Amino acid sequence: MSSPTEPAPPAEAPPQREVGIFRWLGYVEQVIGGLLIVVIFVFVLMQAVQRYLPTGTWVGAGELSRYALAGLTFLMAGYLYGHGLHIAVLVIDRYTSARVAKVLHVLTHVLVVVVSLLLLNEVWFLLTDSVSQSTPALGIPMLWIYLLPLLGILTLTVRSAVAVFVPRAIATEPEPVVAEGAGS
Repeated sequence: MSSPTEPAPPAEAPPQREVGIFRWLGYVEQVIGGLLIVVIFVFVLMQAVQRYLPTGTWVGAGELSRYALAGLTFLMAGYLYGHGLHIAVLVIDRYTSARVAKVLHVLTHVLVVVVSLLLLNEVWFLLTDSVSQSTPALGIPMLWIYLLPLLGILTLTVRSAVAVFVPRAIATEPEPVVAEGAGS
């Protein structure tokens, strides 16, 4: 009679990368990003359908989808950076020692902080200069349009600044996506 074998102890779980405010901020960014993708899909689809209708087209559909795409791009920059889903050159890590790799990672975080501060400065100038401007077709105040890039670049700045002092605060590589039931 064979005795049941004990299962192997689970592999060491990866450390929790996001804590507290960053986790909730990530949820908010995902929800807003998802809504912006739906807005883009609906209004681009509306534009495509309107081309085949005998009625006139609504110019606001194109305007809303363009501004939603720009807002999505900047809003998700901080989220993607914090989860290791940004463009990275990982080949350098293979050919350098661990200490040099750590220094390079910190240097990259510092560089991202500097660039995001410059971008934040430009977004601030856009906000202050566009108080009386509005979009051409719908008349949406440009102040509202520039809020999403401001929030996105602000989160990118905060996440990269935290990563300078707490290197494990953001993922160095994206976490693999595991399908449900893959382990069973």
